Amino acid sequence: MAQILSQDEIDALLGGLDEVTEPGEEVSAAPEAVEAKVFDFKKTAISSHVKFPAIDVINDQFNRGLRITISSILRLAVDTVVIPSEVITFKDFLRRLPVPSSLHILKMEPLRGHALLVIDSQLVFTIVEVFLGSAKLGQARVEGREFTSIEQRLIRRIVNSLLIDIEKAWNNIYPIKIQYVRSEINPAFAKIVPDDDAVIVTKFQMEIDEISGAISICIPLNIIQPIKQALQKSYLREEGEDPVWKNQLLSNLKNTTVDIDVSLGKTEIKGYELLNLALGDIIQLDINYDEPLLMYIQGVPKFYTEPGIHRGQIAVKILESYQIT
Repeated sequence: MAQILSQDEIDALLGGLDEVTEPGEEVSAAPEAVEAKVFDFKKTAISSHVKFPAIDVINDQFNRGLRITISSILRLAVDTVVIPSEVITFKDFLRRLPVPSSLHILKMEPLRGHALLVIDSQLVFTIVEVFLGSAKLGQARVEGREFTSIEQRLIRRIVNSLLIDIEKAWNNIYPIKIQYVRSEINPAFAKIVPDDDAVIVTKFQMEIDEISGAISICIPLNIIQPIKQALQKSYLREEGEDPVWKNQLLSNLKNTTVDIDVSLGKTEIKGYELLNLALGDIIQLDINYDEPLLMYIQGVPKFYTEPGIHRGQIAVKILESYQIT
C-alpha cells in the first residue's frame, strides 16, 4: 500500500527544502546567499614575484641623493622618506595618477625599454613657488589647469638633477645611463608598456615647508629581467656608504710602516768557495752595474730603481713599475 505524505512533507517538497523536518521540529531558516567574488589569478601571480634586495639598496641611495639635491637647489630643508616598492599592473599605476601630473619618460641604457618618473602636481607647484620667491607656499591652484612653459622649464631643471642621482644610485649594482625621452601631463599619453604588464613602483614622499608631495619611479619588470640575478643578490657593496669610516681607513693605511728592500744582485757559490773567501776577493753578481735594481715592498717586487746618493745618504731613484710576466 502506497505511503501517504503528510502535509508537512508536502510543504517541504514544495518549498524546495533540502531536508524534511519531523512533525513538531522547528524549520531552520535557509542560509543567506553569499555574493561570489571574482578571483584575479593574474594579479595574484604578479604579487608573488621574487623580491629584489638590490632595488631597496638603490632606493635608499637615491633617497639620500634626492634629499641633498632638492635641498641644495631650493635652499630649504627638505625631508624625504622611501615608501616600500610594490609590484602592480601598469594599468593600476596609471589609475592612481591625477591630471595634470608631471610625467617624464626615460630610457635606461643599456636596458631595453622605458621607465617613468612622476612628480606630483602639488610638488611641482610648490617648487615653482620657491623658485619665484613666494612668501607662503601651497597657494597655487592645482586642479583644472596645465603647467605653463615657465613651470615646465623649472621642473625640467629638477628632473635633470634627479637623473644624475638615479645613475649614481644604480652605479654599484648595474651601471646605467639615463636618456631623457619626453614629458607628458596626461597619464593616458605616457603608456610605456601594455596595461596588463607588471611594473615595480617606488614612491619617495617629500615634505617642503609642511607641503607634502611624492616623486615616483615606475620600472617595467620586463626591463630588469635580463639583470634579475644582479638585483636578487642579498649582499651588495655600496661605495661611499660611510665616508667617515672610509677616510679613517685610508688614514691608517697611509701611516702603516712597510719594509723596502733593493736587491743589488745574487749569485751562487759552492761551499768550499765560501770557505776559501779572503779579503779582497770579488764575487760576480748576476746584475751588471748599469742595469736597474728591483725594489721589493713587503717581499713583493714593485719597482725598477737606479742606485745613487741623495743628501749624503745611499738612495735609489724609481724608474718604472715592475710588470709581472
